[in-house]
Amino acid sequence: MLTGRARLAAAAAILIPAVIYLGMDSDGRPDRVREEPNAAYQLADYYIINGQIRDFDSTGMLKQQLSSTQLEHQPELQQTVVTNPEMQIYSADQPNRRVSSLKGVISDNDDEVILDGQVLFQDNADTNIATTLKTESLTILPQQNLARTDQRVIISNSAGTTTSVGMTIDTDSGILNLLSEVSGVYNVD
Repeated sequence: MLTGRARLAAAAAILIPAVIYLGMDSDGRPDRVREEPNAAYQLADYYIINGQIRDFDSTGMLKQQLSSTQLEHQPELQQTVVTNPEMQIYSADQPNRRVSSLKGVISDNDDEVILDGQVLFQDNADTNIATTLKTESLTILPQQNLARTDQRVIISNSAGTTTSVGMTIDTDSGILNLLSEVSGVYNVD
């Protein structure tokens, strides 16, 4: 059996390292315990996971809907960063249209939307009659009714496929200007 001094020495040997470790400030602790802030969220004042934003016109009709796996608002940059955005655009006199990409940036005053990575625009929900536009980057200027890119563009439908490097679209009139290296294949039925 241990004597009083031996018990005291054994207890001190067990408790002193624990007390010293708990008494250290966060700078003295090992790095594996310290958690660093995530730099990606330092600019954000809020973020939404699996969010949907709906926009209605003055008569209360649904005008467009944005779905995204993550929306992150960055007030200092006056923008919202979206991941995997998919926008449905509704109109009484045109078929529903769909735009999607891997990521995007929407300015706070809605004067510019930049989509990057596997951008896909489809002008009709019915894929049999839809025209699709594929590119890697697309800038949409809603207040100017303009969409543009300087990247390679592939436009296809059941009638054929057209490719170009760069294009602009007047979203009001639907006039498409292909800028360079234009080629096309027309399918004869």
